[in-house]
Amino acid sequence: MNKILLPVWLPLLLVGHAAFAGDGHDHGEEKAAATVNSPAAPRLVMESTQFELVGTLEGDGLHLFLDDHASNAPVTDASVELEIAGQRINAEAEADGSYHAALAHPLSEGEYAVMATILTGETSDLLTGDLDVHTVEAMHVEPATATSASGWGFLPWVLGLVVIALALVVFTLRRDRHQRRVQA
Repeated sequence: MNKILLPVWLPLLLVGHAAFAGDGHDHGEEKAAATVNSPAAPRLVMESTQFELVGTLEGDGLHLFLDDHASNAPVTDASVELEIAGQRINAEAEADGSYHAALAHPLSEGEYAVMATILTGETSDLLTGDLDVHTVEAMHVEPATATSASGWGFLPWVLGLVVIALALVVFTLRRDRHQRRVQA
């Protein structure tokens, strides 16, 4: 009978150990929930076969990162010109390898078509994309409901496994009792 009960109790011991994992064993659920709730700055992504240009709208302008599409290596020696909302902007190279395009007029809420002209020593390219400018209220941020092992979200699972294990034990005991009566 002990050989029959071993497959029933072994999974319960393993599940019970995993359900009661202590601090530091959260696998980042809390960190992921915190980033879901924070509003993101409006982003711009444009790519071609030669270049990839990614930018975020920050205060007075766009913070841009330009890289080679094939190798993902940063392109720091390019001339970058943007056209957005009737403004023509030459992006200035920053010390960290990124570019900054200062806007003459702030962008109001809405969607804007963006055209970027990229010139390097050997190549040139024209990229197009859209920038969606929105306010924090328009984002409709909903709080994430992540349940971790430190809360009580695991309790129904553990109770369900205990009920299943007890049902298997009762079934096994009744079957053994029935077999003893048949043999006697």
